[in-house]
Amino acid sequence: MTDDSKKTMEETLDDLFSDSKTNIEQVVELPSKGLGYPDKRSKVTIRTMTFEDEKSLSESTPDQDVVNLLLQRCAKDLDPDMLYSADKIFLLFKIRELSYGTSVKLSGPCNKCRTVNHLDVDLSKLEVVFLSDDFVDPKEIDLPDLNKKIYVRIPKSHDLEYLSNKSTILDNLWRFIVKLDRYTDPSVISKAVKRLSSKDVRLILNALLVEDFGIQNSAKFLCSKCRQENVIEVPVSEAFFTVS
Repeated sequence: MTDDSKKTMEETLDDLFSDSKTNIEQVVELPSKGLGYPDKRSKVTIRTMTFEDEKSLSESTPDQDVVNLLLQRCAKDLDPDMLYSADKIFLLFKIRELSYGTSVKLSGPCNKCRTVNHLDVDLSKLEVVFLSDDFVDPKEIDLPDLNKKIYVRIPKSHDLEYLSNKSTILDNLWRFIVKLDRYTDPSVISKAVKRLSSKDVRLILNALLVEDFGIQNSAKFLCSKCRQENVIEVPVSEAFFTVS
């Protein structure tokens, strides 16, 4: 009997994959730097995608969020719904980059001559903008007409359903108000919002807009025919996270 035959299946597989580049881990700093999160967590450990991850994505049902599914599998100790959208998108790009390399092939028409350009975008060269250190969440703002202070929290990924259009945002504005003067009761806040002036409501809406941070998923290119400068966005889709 050979030594190999005495090994358990787990030992055999460990030996087989001892030099493999699968399951490589990397620690990345979030564009938010953890500011605004209760635990102030600024760094996340991600790993390369595996066969099982791709299989899980391909077998996902229509009611499943494939983005959340991927992050739950490839990022350690993370609740995707509690992330700022900018952090979430950043992690998707970094997992894709770690798993398949920095190169992404895209096609884009020239805005001037309409020639279709076939491009090779380097993900590692996309700019990442970090939040300034003085960022706070929730934001404290003064409502001039009400003459009271208000504390507005910044939307997280789980809030996206309340931000689909202006009507939905206005109906759910109360959800983002942590404290109105000395009141924290949601029922009081929801009724008070309906009595606010348009000026005060506009200030609250402006407070919901997070500073422009995160990965800048657009790249410039010169048209191969007319040399016109163009900008193309790197789309985030299911295909972005597959071999194809």
